[in-house]
Amino acid sequence: MTNKVKTEKPASVKMGRGLDVGTAFIYGAQKMGSQVNFTTQRNAFFDIERSEFTEDILKGSNVKYVLGEDKIYVVGDDAIKLANVFGRNTRRPMRNGVISPEENEALPLIEMTIRSVLGAPFEKDELCYYSVPALPVDADFDIIYHQNIVKSILEKCGYRAKPINEGLAVIFSELAEDNFTGMGISFGGGMVNVCLAVMSIPVFSFSVARAGDWIDAQVARVTNESLSKVATFKETSFNLKKPENAMTKTEQALLIYHNSLIEYVLAEIKKEVTKGSRIPKFEKPIPIVIAGGTAKPPGFLEKFKETLKKNSFPLATREARLASHPLYAVAKGTLIAAIADNKRD
Repeated sequence: MTNKVKTEKPASVKMGRGLDVGTAFIYGAQKMGSQVNFTTQRNAFFDIERSEFTEDILKGSNVKYVLGEDKIYVVGDDAIKLANVFGRNTRRPMRNGVISPEENEALPLIEMTIRSVLGAPFEKDELCYYSVPALPVDADFDIIYHQNIVKSILEKCGYRAKPINEGLAVIFSELAEDNFTGMGISFGGGMVNVCLAVMSIPVFSFSVARAGDWIDAQVARVTNESLSKVATFKETSFNLKKPENAMTKTEQALLIYHNSLIEYVLAEIKKEVTKGSRIPKFEKPIPIVIAGGTAKPPGFLEKFKETLKKNSFPLATREARLASHPLYAVAKGTLIAAIADNKRD
């Protein structure tokens, strides 16, 4: 969509925006008075045959969609609702944390979603920090194309765009009282991003290409359920605290793969710490903050702590805790970076 919307800046709004460009969801953040306002849109689409009749129905139902040559692409939460009705899977403009090379429709759909989440800037070249993943340790791709495409979309929308590492954004959001020193881990949909920082300066950052989508795919495979159905259940009903002997087959599979993911991520962190020759000597044990939708199910933090304790972690840790709002932590961190940058201007 290319419609330009003129907006007037309310007196209470602080300039600068934050944007979490996630595989499963895109979140926007904006400071209004003493509050931070968040907007969100599911980063998914569902294709149906194009017809004027169907388009009129979608338009009358306020469903967000993009028109293709012979398809209508329904986007956001409506996409997963339709997928569940028809017993099919949604498609994603992004995969493993970056724009999917397999989806020809990815760019216009991501642009529409970003416009929907951010809206128009309040002034020309309003600053917007956006999240980017770190280089993966277990996959063969880079982030250069993705980073530059998102920047181009934001500039097309009228923003001045700057990237920030996703794990560092968690640190910006949650570790102000610790002088931005500690570890931020973002358990997202397409990737898990890890950053260790001292006084906001990254010591190391990396990502792994296993996360929420990987869990969904494994569970769907062993239970013969659709990806959309597994994802919906995981997001709305799954509880890791439930006794295992009372779990259904799907719940048991979700438990197994959540545990596997946590063990995998901590093993990769251990590798990074033990091989690093420039790991600083911390004056005191560091905090670990966990964010992201994959960390949302009740009991995830407890499973993380159990695995951390039994695996002889190579850094002294004071605590491991969830972000105050796990879904919004990355977006909040990008906003903090934008506001701080504006103050320097």
